[in-house]
Amino acid sequence: MTHSRSKSLTFHLIGHAHIDPVWLWDWREGHETVKATFRSALDRLQANPDMVFAHSSAAQYAWMEAHPQLLAEVRSAAERGQWEPVGGWWVEPDVNLAHGEALARQALIGQRTFERLLGHRARVGFLPDSFGHPGTLPQLLRQSGLDAFVFMRPSADELNLPANLFTWTGPDGSRILSARLECYNSSPNQIHTSLERNLVWRPPHLTDWLGLFGVGNHGGGPTRRAIANLRELAADPDWPTLRLNSLSGFFETVRGQDAPEYTGELQHHARGCYAAVSDVKRLNRQAEHALMRAEKLAVLAGPAGYVYPGEALTHAWKGLLFNQFHDILAGSSLQSAFEDAHQQLGEVLSIASRVTFAATQAVADQVDTRLNGRDVDEVIRSVRWDGPSWVTDYGDGVPVLVFNPDSRERDEPVEIELNDWHTPNLRVIDDGGQEVPHQRLRAESVNGQGRPRFVLRAQLPPCGYRLYRVLDEPAAQVHPPQLSATPALLENEFWALHFDPDTGGLRRLVDKARGLDLLAGTGAQLQVVRDDTDTWGHGARSYRQLVGVFADARLEVLELGPVRATVRATTRFRLSTAVQDFTLYAGSPDLHGQLNLDWHEKHHAAQLVFPAALSSVTATHEVPYGHMIRPADGQEEPVQAWLDVSGLARDGRGVEHPAGLALLNDSKYSASVLGGELRLTLARSPVYAHHDPATLEPAVAYTHLDQGLQRSRWALVPHAGDWREARVPELAVRLNQPAVFTREYVHPGPWPQTRSDLQLEALPTVQVSAVKQAEDGEDIVVRLHEWAGQAATGVVHFRGHALPVQLRPHQVLGLRISAAGIAQRVNFLEEADD
Repeated sequence: MTHSRSKSLTFHLIGHAHIDPVWLWDWREGHETVKATFRSALDRLQANPDMVFAHSSAAQYAWMEAHPQLLAEVRSAAERGQWEPVGGWWVEPDVNLAHGEALARQALIGQRTFERLLGHRARVGFLPDSFGHPGTLPQLLRQSGLDAFVFMRPSADELNLPANLFTWTGPDGSRILSARLECYNSSPNQIHTSLERNLVWRPPHLTDWLGLFGVGNHGGGPTRRAIANLRELAADPDWPTLRLNSLSGFFETVRGQDAPEYTGELQHHARGCYAAVSDVKRLNRQAEHALMRAEKLAVLAGPAGYVYPGEALTHAWKGLLFNQFHDILAGSSLQSAFEDAHQQLGEVLSIASRVTFAATQAVADQVDTRLNGRDVDEVIRSVRWDGPSWVTDYGDGVPVLVFNPDSRERDEPVEIELNDWHTPNLRVIDDGGQEVPHQRLRAESVNGQGRPRFVLRAQLPPCGYRLYRVLDEPAAQVHPPQLSATPALLENEFWALHFDPDTGGLRRLVDKARGLDLLAGTGAQLQVVRDDTDTWGHGARSYRQLVGVFADARLEVLELGPVRATVRATTRFRLSTAVQDFTLYAGSPDLHGQLNLDWHEKHHAAQLVFPAALSSVTATHEVPYGHMIRPADGQEEPVQAWLDVSGLARDGRGVEHPAGLALLNDSKYSASVLGGELRLTLARSPVYAHHDPATLEPAVAYTHLDQGLQRSRWALVPHAGDWREARVPELAVRLNQPAVFTREYVHPGPWPQTRSDLQLEALPTVQVSAVKQAEDGEDIVVRLHEWAGQAATGVVHFRGHALPVQLRPHQVLGLRISAAGIAQRVNFLEEADD
């Protein structure tokens, strides 16, 4: 072991200025700080030719395009090796909460921006301030063109690692050399205090270690005094060798030295962030899936002459990716900063909506929408007029094209509303003329007379569309479905849901085929727990101190028809109200909930609770591009669209059966599992941007998080013990990325009434997560993800081309497909991945 003061020990010191573009300030102040810090760093580099300044976040360099002279100096410094772009991503995001495909776009857009503005890309992944890192991240970093990784959180008192330099191995086998920093900044006057700490922090077997120096958190970077202090220490015989270097230079030095392997997650730092500021998290989830769906449909519309709107989509992705910055998506910024985020994410959703509609319209133009090939004289006609009432259709009924953005066939409920349909008659047929059961719903408007709203179950091909038609004819006689509903019991052929008259939750959830009650207590119950922590949840490991339960239930049958049945439960807790709808579908095991929570509690949290009657439980959580098995010990964990408990359930005779419950959601990211009990945290109410040890003054009227109305959807997937066989990840995508439709008039066209552009063969555990046009050409990029942890070999069929593929367990695989059907394996940068 090298003595900590020996000159044979070398510290590689890299200039840095950590700059949160948004935190206790808005993005405008962030821009100003970046500009001033870049100027200061350039001045220090000019005076110190041996110094290197490392900076991440391609979005911040893009800001500097408004200051071309400054940016030109940064590029010149990068070209001479004094300025090192690191991170490779658009911002330093929260990597627990962002979708895996969003992290792929962080790399695609970030690295291309670095190369365009600075002349070369980043090599070192850099997330010093993000609050935790899923075990799938090594693969995502390697696919970003990165060969090393630097982070700071969780710290040594939050996670024990074999060493602060280690080889991090992901579930798919990807490996990346990783270093945990002691700190990402230093004093403006001297650096010896941070060096003293770093002497203890370094892995004792290494003769080389790294450190960042420079004022951070709100910019600044290396100062003259700190650099002078560094020079003094370097000349002092009682200090190790101090070398000014780059991050990549440090990793080149230590690569090949002893770095123990670590497999697993890098968690936890601030568990409260998984549930803070529900609105921004909801908008994030919606925007991610809206953009992925828009891209798929834009590619589907390409052969119809639709020009892929690459510039608009890239602009939208930049808006989304910026708001995945860790202090925005994690909910730890000022309230005014979230007002900006709402506007920016609203723009993202608007762009995605416009692209989606334009793409579906382009396809509709090409589809032969005639009924039995019959031409019409008028494309908008009054079918019938009897005084005050009339019926208007689009030539021969109303053709409705329903689009499936998914790589699997779907049987999915679709809600449609028509105009000028003043008749009780309403018949729906599919492209083959077969009767499609439907159910009339209440119109969205109270003035909805003549605007019938109805739901049908659409049978949709993968990555394609199907035509349905609404006719002014009496619907065919429908056999009574196996649906029944009373305020006490909701039932179909699969499940019987027994309601608790006080809390409005589920007293029993009965699997009718196996005679199993899968609940050990009241399910879908809304509980309130104490939360005295700050915005970050510092010091908290779980949120389970029960304060009370939403109760005083009013139960009512909301709808009952041939398609679905719904029971509504309205409950209260103190000043808060919850309206929760439970829905079962005829002929389907789907069990859906919709929750409107009007939350007005402070320093508490609301949770949706499902106590599963299971033993020998395995708890599985979705993470970016993968899943993690975690202890079922009640600790709060980050989760994406699904989590699952699987184990053994006993029937009435004491016989054990494999069983499980998966809980899906459309907007939440924080959950815990204790034994078989799942808890999804819905809302937290600390004060905005309250960071311990700052104290709250009793006389101040602070603004608290998550006050007011919140809407969320969930689905429960009971299964026979294996979430893989239940295809839970695909069901979660269906919940978050639903089918869309467009109404069309009757006309001839060259395209058939059903079409599929992409299908998977012999790839049961593979999902197509993204379909987009390449950034630099007209090739199509298809991203595949093996989600079950099982090697897969099969064929991707794309527009008549059969493309054989092999995926290792947990692999994310990109294919770049030419018009001639030649496929190349590519990484997130859309470049050859060997």
